[in-house]
Amino acid sequence: MNSSANSISAAQKRPYLVVLILAILVNVAGIGIKYFTDDPSLYSMLARTMAQSNNFSDIIYHGKDWLDKPHFPFWVAALSFKIFGVSTIAYKLPALLFFLMSVIYTYKLARKFYDLETALIAILILLTAQHVVMSNTDVRAEPYIMGLLMGAVYHFYKVKEKFSIVDILLASLFTACAVMTKGIYLLIPIGSAIIGDYLLKKDIKSLFHWKWLLAFILVAIFTLPEIYTLYIQFDLHPEKTVFNRTGISGIHWFLWDSQFGRFNNNSYITNSHGSIFFFLHTLLWAFAPWMLLFYYAIFRYIRNVVKGVKLPEYVTISGSVVMLLIFSISKFQLPFYTNILFPFFAIITAVFVREVISSNKNAFFTIAQYSIAGLLIVAIVALSFIFAPERWTVFLPLCILLVGITLYIYKNVTSKPRALFLLTCCVGLWVNAYLLGVVYPTLLTFKGDLHAAEYINKHHPDDEVIAAFSVPNAFEFYTHQPVTFMDIAGATKHTHALILINDDQKAELQKNNTPFELVETFDNYPNENITLPFIIKSKRLTTLNHFFLIRLTATTN
Repeated sequence: MNSSANSISAAQKRPYLVVLILAILVNVAGIGIKYFTDDPSLYSMLARTMAQSNNFSDIIYHGKDWLDKPHFPFWVAALSFKIFGVSTIAYKLPALLFFLMSVIYTYKLARKFYDLETALIAILILLTAQHVVMSNTDVRAEPYIMGLLMGAVYHFYKVKEKFSIVDILLASLFTACAVMTKGIYLLIPIGSAIIGDYLLKKDIKSLFHWKWLLAFILVAIFTLPEIYTLYIQFDLHPEKTVFNRTGISGIHWFLWDSQFGRFNNNSYITNSHGSIFFFLHTLLWAFAPWMLLFYYAIFRYIRNVVKGVKLPEYVTISGSVVMLLIFSISKFQLPFYTNILFPFFAIITAVFVREVISSNKNAFFTIAQYSIAGLLIVAIVALSFIFAPERWTVFLPLCILLVGITLYIYKNVTSKPRALFLLTCCVGLWVNAYLLGVVYPTLLTFKGDLHAAEYINKHHPDDEVIAAFSVPNAFEFYTHQPVTFMDIAGATKHTHALILINDDQKAELQKNNTPFELVETFDNYPNENITLPFIIKSKRLTTLNHFFLIRLTATTN
């Protein structure tokens, strides 16, 4: 498929590049949106503490040792804070760069086996997959993993083809950084991608080449910073209390408990829920608008493998299916877990889309993508009327932009399947532009922790601040002065401080006749997921609780 007969002309390429630019813009557009879930706030707090204390070996949360994730993303975010200052943008910027790294390596890996158009289709699928765009706004560890995983697989495959010291160093370094981001389970998709390609090409003998022993040694060496920092923070101090226990080994946690203990559900943190079908139905929305094509493409891919059909590569199927099965049998299941496999999914799907374009006919492709695009448009139009009808000044320009880009595509693309593919990309981007321009800003207006922080920064920048309950981490991150956390009994001894309380604590103070001055009230939507009553504007107030900023007017014993 790399022959000149399958090349794409400049005229055919131009619409791809236009949509590609739009896709990149939408993916980075959320860089300044403040945190509306707790994980990014928590990770920012950990990185800020690291940067401000210049202690890059210990992960500290509220003055206590924290053991839940490895160091790498915190090192990178802390370095970004050092360079750019502490802000939302500084936290998200490096993650977005790693995500763009995944796009580049997805392109390079697809280009190694397939033609230019297949590679372009693959990165557009990746850039427009629903949960990818969402995760680039609500940033956790997945963008880092996507870039590092794809970089490692690409360079290890080059080592497989021909030994190169540069490739083996890069592949080993990327692998080690991935391990230092989420744990050693990430050796599974990287290893299975390469090993699976060997096995399915019946080249088992080459698996035992000395270069793979060298790669293992290099990965172990590059992972030593994580081992060392865990050793000096935990293993040297068995007296420290973690998970309500003493004698915890940070190294043992890293090598086993952090991932495999969770998969086996016998670690310090356990979960009683989980379904083997969780990711199969989660992908219906997480990999939208490509989910039906992906299911068909992967079924066809596996069928060809079983039939013994010789395929250009087995990297994508081996790297994705093994890890997807492990995720599915694990009790720990969150929608964003499979994001790290989306580059593989994108290439698998792109191969099928490219064949449809080449043949210029496929009823399943046409029906599926027109149906999905139509349903998404109808859903967003309906949502605009019941969720935030007053934001028509944002919604109307987005509709005009979608119409304009649709006309551009169908005017400049002669192949109907190619035009439908690009239209689907644009509809997916349009949906996420609506989320960025309407849904997230509306949600943020009901995040009491953010508004309490903004109010304090503006009106009480020099006051002592106390949080009398487990307020979301965004409050502490966005409040300029230090925040002290204590229970309500301790807080009532501070008569001059600003104290943030919730509905229950306010009721308790009133019941005990504790005198206080109400400084400000903040509406708060307490959930991370958007529920149906919140979507319906007329019922939204019923979903809210409240935060109160108070000042005690007398000392209470």
